[in-house]
Formats: sequence, structure tokens, C-alpha cells
Amino acid sequence: MKNKALIFLVLIISVIIGFLYSCQHVHLETCEELNFHISTTKTDAIQNNANGTITATATGGTGFRYSLNGGPLQDTGYFPGLEPFQTYRVVGYNSIGCTDTAMVSIGSINPCQGVNITITATKTDASANQSNGSINATASGGAGFTYSINGGPFQASGLFSNLPAGTYTIAAQSDAGCLGTTQVTIGTVNPCAGVTINITTTQVNPTTGASNGSITATASGSTGFTYSINGGTYQSSGTFTNLAAGTYTITAKNANGCIGSKQVTLTTTNPCAGITVAVTTTTVNPTTGQSNGSITATATGGSGFTYSLNGGAFQSSGTFANLATGNYTVTAKNSNGCTGVTTVSLGSTNPCAGVTITVTTTQVNPVLGQSNGSITASATGGTGFTYSINNGAFQTAATFSNLAAGTYTITAKNSNGCIGTKQVILTATDPCAGITITVTTTQVNPTTGASNGSITASATGGTGFTYSINGGAFQSGGTFSNLAAGTYTITAKNANGCTGTKQVTLAASNPCTNVNIVITATVVNTTPCQTATNNGSIAVTATGSTGLTYNISGGAYQASGTFANLNAGTYLVGVKDANGCTKTQSVTVGVVPKGPLFTQVRNIITARCGNCHLNGGNSAGYNFDSDCSIVSKWSQINKACVTYQMNQMPPSQQLPASEKTSITNWVNAGHRYTD
Repeated sequence: MKNKALIFLVLIISVIIGFLYSCQHVHLETCEELNFHISTTKTDAIQNNANGTITATATGGTGFRYSLNGGPLQDTGYFPGLEPFQTYRVVGYNSIGCTDTAMVSIGSINPCQGVNITITATKTDASANQSNGSINATASGGAGFTYSINGGPFQASGLFSNLPAGTYTIAAQSDAGCLGTTQVTIGTVNPCAGVTINITTTQVNPTTGASNGSITATASGSTGFTYSINGGTYQSSGTFTNLAAGTYTITAKNANGCIGSKQVTLTTTNPCAGITVAVTTTTVNPTTGQSNGSITATATGGSGFTYSLNGGAFQSSGTFANLATGNYTVTAKNSNGCTGVTTVSLGSTNPCAGVTITVTTTQVNPVLGQSNGSITASATGGTGFTYSINNGAFQTAATFSNLAAGTYTITAKNSNGCIGTKQVILTATDPCAGITITVTTTQVNPTTGASNGSITASATGGTGFTYSINGGAFQSGGTFSNLAAGTYTITAKNANGCTGTKQVTLAASNPCTNVNIVITATVVNTTPCQTATNNGSIAVTATGSTGLTYNISGGAYQASGTFANLNAGTYLVGVKDANGCTKTQSVTVGVVPKGPLFTQVRNIITARCGNCHLNGGNSAGYNFDSDCSIVSKWSQINKACVTYQMNQMPPSQQLPASEKTSITNWVNAGHRYTD
């Protein structure tokens, strides 16, 4: 009995093992087994439109994609925007490459077949010679109508305004593009029938020889009047001004264009008949040789007087200033243009008779070779004095500065132009007599080949010193920097221009003597099959000096000694200190070794796939000559070599379990080059 139970247990375990073993294998179905097929439906296009559609549906597998007329594949089988009278080729694909083709023809649909568009129109006739008629159209027999007149552009409204008399063709178009037309005739109405326009006028006659008359017209018999004179442009006002004597035709026009007219005659009047304009004047005679006289005129015999001098332009004021000695004619004119004339003679006066101008001065002599002298003048014998030097322009200030040694003539002039003069002699003074300028210096020698030396100077023998180097511009500070080795002349100048000099020689020194820079480099080798591929680095540190900066392969120096993103190769790293002393060292970035798991997989592929995927072989699009190609295609290798049977093995045979295990271990470890 125990033996039978044991046999039964063994059978149960065998069945379970068989079931589990069958779950580990995948059966690849063929296109015939899947019975892959596509079916299509279509929508024909409306006439003259590209709006047909095809919808394709696939069965038999998964991962369906579709193409129209050999175009790009898409996930959906819907293809819109198709033209009528065309046959289209639809191809469907599934995930294992099965295909099926359907040919579909798109027809044409006429949306207007059997449709009758009816137009109803109302109209308003136009006035004679005007464009104020209108047509209002309404269509039936469809929806979404737009309207056109005489073949013009379609619009949403059926109302057409501002039309003259005539016959018009109205078209209506539905949203389906169906058309209907009708003709409408707009007649002419006469708005002036039975209308009489009457005009009344008032007038102001012009004065003789002038155009200051006016006519004011008022019309009755209608509304909205505008007015015209002698056939000119119509205006809203009935008043016409600036008219000379003569006969004028006044025309009134109402809002409908109906007109009436009237003639008006203007005659001249003389406003100066019996009027005498009398002119009186007061005068101020000018000073001899000057134009400071004046005439002031007043007039009687009217109002609104203006005045003219010697036939010049009329002005509202009767005063004329800035006049020289001579005879003048003054004319007065009233508001009506009536004139009166008088003659005036201006004599001359001498304001300087018996006047003596006395000039006194104080002076400051200039320094020898400079223009820092001055003369200050004052005067008596009048008021309002101005002053001039050497016949120059007169000025209100009495002081003349920035003068060199020499002889000067000072002139004073009072408010009446009376003058007095005085000569002044300025002599030069030497501020440096008995003065000795002593220059002392300290220096910092430059380093060899550099311009980092300096000289600092100070001076005695005065105040307000400025300093110059090698004859250059003077400066307030005594320090001169950025100097190379050489001999320099330092000049000190005090506030009075007294100078002293000293020669200074700067010698070069080498800052790198006894400097020993020691370089230490830490390398991170590159790891293949990663992004980015230039993933190596060098970290440089140095001792033996201060202010260190770093560079690589002759590039720019930087504060950091780390250089990343490096490919495998040999690099020259450099170090430079604050004084420019340098040291270089060659450093090699290598490649990390292959991982043991990857090496096992590479050996399996080399042994099993040599004919198809190595030495240029590209079966199914895979070439494994490159290690990184193996890393990137890890999933395909796993499926082909572990999940499915491998084609390069003898028929119906798989890789040995040990080799499958090697591939699986590599994949599970992360399928990297270094695993």
C-alpha cells in the first residue's frame, strides 16, 4: 500500500514539473496562424472638396500600425482629408511584421442635388442723382446663408445700402455651397417735386477801395440748408464776408439737393468824407553820434489809431525809439483808414560836455613766464561804468585776470558814453629765486620679464607738489607703478612751478628662484558604454608655493585642479603660482577593465554568434563587434539566447544551461560593461 502511494506522489510531482517547464517556453505564432487581416470603411468627399475619409481596422495579433499610399506608419487606421475620384492603398502591420493591403476608392457627393434656393427681396428707390437706395434680401431652401450683389464678395447680411438707381443681381449661398439668384430694379424718386426755396438777405456795403462788405442769407421752404456764393462751395453758414462792391448770386440748397437763388448788389461808401486826422508829437533828441532819440505821436479825428514812421509798417503804439539826428514823417491812420501826416526834426546833444572821467587801478604782477597777473580798475566822473582792456569789449566787471607781463590800456565808460583811460605796466616776478627742490624716493624692483616695479617720490622746498616721470604729465601723487627694469627721471614741481629732479634705477629680480612646485595627480579612468563616453577625470593638487592655479594641455589656468569629461589618453597638466612660476607633469587616463560577468557574455557571443553578428555580420540588424553594442542590446540578447532558442545552434537546440545562467547573471547584475 505504501508503494502505491509513493508511485502516485511521483506522478503528481512529474505533472507539476512538466507544467512549470512548459511555462518557461514561448511558442512563436506565424502570420498564417494569426490570420492577420484589415477591413476598411469610407466616407465619400463632398463635390470639389478634399474631405473624404478611410477607417481601417486590423485583426490577428497585436501592435497594429497603418500606412496610406506608402506614407509613414501611424498607430490609428483613420485617414481624413481625402480627395474624390482617387483610389487609395491602405497597408496594415502587426508587431511581428505581418501585412495586409486594401484598395479603397473615394467617390464624390453633390450636396446641392435637388435643392432649390428661393430669394425674397424688398427695395427702397433712390433719389435723383443720389445713391440712397437699398435692397434687403432673405433666402430659403437651406441654412447658413450669405449674400452677394452683382458678383461681389459674400456677406452675412442680405441688406445692401447706398445704391443708385439701376438693376442689381442678388445671389444667396447656403452653408453647403448651393446658390440662388434674383434680379431687383431700383427706381428714381424726385425729392424736389412741389418744393419752392425762398431766400431773404441783409447786406453791409464795402468802403471805397476796400473788400469789407458782407451778405447774410436766410432760406425757407425746407430744412437742412447750405449756402453758396457765385457758384462756389456750399457752406453751413449763410454769411459771406470780405466782399468788394459788385453783384453776387446767393444759392441755398436743402438736404435733398433742391435749390433756390437770389442776386444781391453791393455799392461802395467813403468813411473819410468830412473827417480830418490831426497828428501831434513830442520828441527826445539823440546824443551826438548815437541813435537814442525818440518821437511819440498822438492823433485826433477818429478812433483805433495806428502809426507809421517814414512810410513803414503801421503799429498800435505812437512811440518810435532808437532814432538818430534827422527829419522824420509820422502818419496816423484811424479804424476806417483815414490818415493824417506830420514832419518832425530831431537835433543832437553832447552828454560829455564838461565831464572828466578819472581811472585808478591796483595790480598784481605775474610770475615769470606765466599769465597769472591782474589789474583792478575804478572810475569817477559819472555812473554805470563799464571797463575795457586794450580796446577790447566793455564789461561790467572792473577786474582783468590771467595777464602776462606787459603794458595795458584800461578804459572806463559811463552810462552816457563818456570815457577815460589809464596805462598800467605789469612786470614779471621769479617765485623760484632762492628755492631748492629736493626729491627723495623709495623703490620696489620688478620681477624678471614683468612690469610690477614701483617708485614713490616725496619733495621739500615748497608746497602743493605734483610729480612727473620721464617728462610725462604731472600728477598729484608721487607713486608710479607697473614699471619694468630701467632708469627713470622723477620731477617734482611746487605750487609756484619750481622743480627738482632725481634719477632712479630699477633692477629685475627672479621670483621663481628656489621655488619647487610638487604635483600630485589622482586619475579616474574612463568607463566604456556610458553616457557621456568622456567620463574620465584628473584631480591635481600641488605644494611648494602659494596662489596656485591649474591648466591642462596648455589651456587657460583655473583656480580648481579638477579636470572632468576626459577621454582615455595622456594629458599634460600644469601648475602656476602667484608669481608666475610654473611646473608641468604628464598624466595618463586609462580605461577600466571589463567586468567578469560581461567577459563571460562576450565569450559566449564570440563562440556562438560569429557567423551572424561579428566580423561585420549584421543579421536582424545587430552587430556585436563593439563591446558597447552588446551592452546596448542586452534585452535582445537575453530574449534570443535565454527566452527563445538560438538560431545558430543546431536545429531545435538551445544554449547550454550554464551559458544561459551566465547571460542571466549579467543581466540581473545590471547588464553593464563593468559587471
